[in-house]
Amino acid sequence: MPDWVVHVAVAWTLCRLLRFKYPQFDTSNTILVMVGALMPDVVKVVMLFNLLGHDWWNYIYALHQPLGSFLVAGLASLFFENEKKTFLFFGLGILTHFALDLLLLQVSGGIYLLYPLSWMAFHLDVVANDDYLITLVALITALVVYMVGRWLEGKDT
Repeated sequence: MPDWVVHVAVAWTLCRLLRFKYPQFDTSNTILVMVGALMPDVVKVVMLFNLLGHDWWNYIYALHQPLGSFLVAGLASLFFENEKKTFLFFGLGILTHFALDLLLLQVSGGIYLLYPLSWMAFHLDVVANDDYLITLVALITALVVYMVGRWLEGKDT
């Protein structure tokens, strides 16, 4: 935990819950939030370079920090018609990503939330990396929210 399934499930669940009150969280904007939840993990592309014998980790690591992730979101939002709205939905996904990552037991010290202003690492040490019970809980929660949402939509008609 949190693997990409948890990041996507939590982002979707949050959007689905917010959709009960705010109609802006339609399907297209929910997808933007889910993509935003995966943006900090764009650094995983470095694994491909490692297979080719190149170690680029030091060059790309900053993208898994909040500032780097928001820069990626800003660049990606330029490809959309409404850049500001897209950036905000990407940003919500990024925030869910780091909220989940803060829960992890950190071997390396934690997440540098204030990088490059501070090297202070933050972590809550609640969940182990290999605890897949959290994945199951996230998926079951998403399923329950989906079923309740479908029931409420059917009840309105």
